[in-house]
Amino acid sequence: MQVLLLLLLPLVLLIVRRATPPIKARLSTLKSGIARARKPVIIKDFATAHHLLVRGSRMPSASPSAIITGRRYHNIISAPSGGQLWRTLRHNLTSGVVHPTHLHRYAAARRQALRGLVADLREQQLTDGVALAAESIRDAVFGLASTMCFGYGVDAGVVRAMADVQTKLILSLPALRTFAAGPLTFPAVSRLIYRKRWRKLAGIRQKQEELYLPLIDGCRRHRRDSDETPSYVHTLLDLHVPVEFEADDHNSGGKQRQQRRLEDGELVGLCSEFLGQVTESTAAALQWIMANLIRHPDIQQAIREEINAAVDADAEEIGEEVLGKLDHLNAVILETLRLHPTIMWVFRQVMEEDQVVHDGQRIPTGTDIMFLLEALGRDKAVWDDPDEFKPERFHGCGGGESTTKNLQSMAAEMKMMPFGVGRRMCPAISVSLLHISYFVANLVREFVWEEVEGEHAVQFQTDTSIMFFNRMARPLRAHLVPRRPEAKKICH
Repeated sequence: MQVLLLLLLPLVLLIVRRATPPIKARLSTLKSGIARARKPVIIKDFATAHHLLVRGSRMPSASPSAIITGRRYHNIISAPSGGQLWRTLRHNLTSGVVHPTHLHRYAAARRQALRGLVADLREQQLTDGVALAAESIRDAVFGLASTMCFGYGVDAGVVRAMADVQTKLILSLPALRTFAAGPLTFPAVSRLIYRKRWRKLAGIRQKQEELYLPLIDGCRRHRRDSDETPSYVHTLLDLHVPVEFEADDHNSGGKQRQQRRLEDGELVGLCSEFLGQVTESTAAALQWIMANLIRHPDIQQAIREEINAAVDADAEEIGEEVLGKLDHLNAVILETLRLHPTIMWVFRQVMEEDQVVHDGQRIPTGTDIMFLLEALGRDKAVWDDPDEFKPERFHGCGGGESTTKNLQSMAAEMKMMPFGVGRRMCPAISVSLLHISYFVANLVREFVWEEVEGEHAVQFQTDTSIMFFNRMARPLRAHLVPRRPEAKKICH
């Protein structure tokens, strides 16, 4: 049936292009009907959220890579929870580059990203008097993520090109939902109806392949030494993922297991997922945190005094070993993540094996379910003055692994879940918290952050056009007063 539709649709579309306005109007109505049919179910009550997210549902999320490739290639986001592929990919990530015991290996990459960021912000302040903090922060974080993904030595021009493609992909997320079709619909039909959108998305994927595959091939040629800092790609190239197939010999007991290497298409999708998740969530969190510190200069100064007491004045940076001891800093991070989680929603898609009931009715297979994370973090039943910025509520929670455990505990209790919850809780939570605390501490140490007046003043409003990562609607701008003009090391 689907093949027949595909054969007839080009003819139908040709007729419609030459049709009278009433027929075109009917086509528009058809498109609207398709859009309404895909309207997601929004979950706001804690009981349903806990049941679906914590008790082990296998529902996958919608992944750009899986959608653009027609679900030929899956990554961690799109693979069904508990499946062999999902378990293998997730274990590789959590035991590899993002494992807490490995994070110290990327200290040089963090330092390099910080040096570039501080130099960029200083130059902007001297030139224009206003720093484009949002763009500079995102560029620095993306550079760090690309080093972790592909290793050291990636050309700066290639990094910029990858960052530009990543931006285009993020801006295309709303259009992607048009093609996030469930198994009971015909995704090929959507591609024909919305062919301009589809060509744009396919172009983004093609550009990713052109940029990523030469770097992946470079990693294949240069097999890392045992003492060399591992890149994410190197771990993927060494990975064998399981394959299940029905045995030809009926006496062998049914299914047999086989292993295979990841295909290039899968590697591209996994690299895109890694770069996007590490960059967008961290950069968004950093902007919200610095915006709150701009609005609360007394809290900003308290963090600075805490840093001065813990770090020598001539130290080049605030390193990983110090960050966990900064109570004011970690309280500010937790409070900001409560008010402004790194992602706006948690998406899941109902699979055939799921038994999802909402408001007394079973939700059909293929339906998207959306969980509002910010609403959970502002629940009046859990938090006093939930809309107020009060970092003191988290004083004494500690930093480093303690912060990670606190967040995991609060997520399980549905108090706040800025990195998701359950099986699909962000596997890179440790590295995200480290990057956030590292950049905030060093940026507060290097500059006094002051608000810009007029059209660039701080506004705590979310960019709802993206519908996933919790970006500020008005990109962060700031007046910066350098605090350590005599400390030249960080800029060299």
